[in-house]
Amino acid sequence: MRRFSMSYLTAPVVSPLESIRIASDVGYDHLGLRIHPTAAADAPSPLLGNKALAAECRRRLDNSGLTVTEVESWMIRRGFDLSHSAGAMEAAAELGSPRLIAVADMRGAIEQAEIEDRFAGLAEMASGFGLGVDFEPIAHRAAGTLDEALAVVAAGAPHGAGLILDMLHIDRMGISPAELAMLDRSVLNNVHLCDAPPKPADLETMVRHSAFDRDLPGEGALPLRAYLAALPTDRPLSIEIPMLRLANTVLPQERARRGLATSKRLLAEIEAAG
Repeated sequence: MRRFSMSYLTAPVVSPLESIRIASDVGYDHLGLRIHPTAAADAPSPLLGNKALAAECRRRLDNSGLTVTEVESWMIRRGFDLSHSAGAMEAAAELGSPRLIAVADMRGAIEQAEIEDRFAGLAEMASGFGLGVDFEPIAHRAAGTLDEALAVVAAGAPHGAGLILDMLHIDRMGISPAELAMLDRSVLNNVHLCDAPPKPADLETMVRHSAFDRDLPGEGALPLRAYLAALPTDRPLSIEIPMLRLANTVLPQERARRGLATSKRLLAEIEAAG
């Protein structure tokens, strides 16, 4: 039976307690939280250094039956510094055993060898907190091909590193369903589900689709049925659908509800088709 997780970007709210409430009310099995800032301008998570809040989050997770499957997100840049990561890792560990997400800086801003080295250090540090780290390849960023991403994961493999694949970036990277089917299942811990418009020719639109403007499953141009058929069915589907165009008109809970409803409908159609 498929399990569904509510990604942070689907219902981006500041309070982790509100995220838990939304995921529980809508009917998700899991959720993701943003604890580590992706960019320097991001506001710090209220969970950092707040053990009382972490304990209340854990209590509500236990009461609702939810688990936190992923924690965003470590951006691997040139000169990547782990010195500020301990607090976020400690907060993540208070919530159970979520997987941390790492992504790379823009293509050309950092070399592949440094990404592998820094990711290995991140995975080693996380393992000291009982946590694993997954690398998410993004088509317009460094290490943005499947082979490059697998090399990054291999560098962190001694410390339990793995891979996250996102439907949008599977398409943007040009990965075929046949290539997905041949992927070593043991490295794939999570799958991000969304739909999107056709692949654009320009970088600016590609970035916008990725970060701000995706579609509900079944309402875009991605070959989701072929991708899902090629991927293992026992991994949670993390519904990650940033829709900034709806920010002023549709509440986060309703966006989360639409994401889950359309995802379940798509899976039901696939199952009915045999």
